[in-house]
Amino acid sequence: MGENGVMQDLANSYVFWVFVFVVLVVVYMLPTLIGIVRGVDRLTLVFLVNLIGAPSGIGWIAAIVLAFGPRRPAPELWRSSYPAGVPLRRDR
Repeated sequence: MGENGVMQDLANSYVFWVFVFVVLVVVYMLPTLIGIVRGVDRLTLVFLVNLIGAPSGIGWIAAIVLAFGPRRPAPELWRSSYPAGVPLRRDR
């Protein structure tokens, strides 16, 4: 069989081509996936730059830079300065 037979079998395998397609899509959308995981502030911008600009290569790099940009600020929880169970005193 040899090396050519193995390569031919691989080229004729549907599983191989599905795997290649999935890997390429993940690499293409990597900036958006990083932005989602990091919780980036302008995720829509990262997605649009990734989707539109990635084929040029420069757009993909720009999307990676945006994906590592500032994160969304965490919502601040309202905390009372009084311990739990102590009612607030209202002055008249």
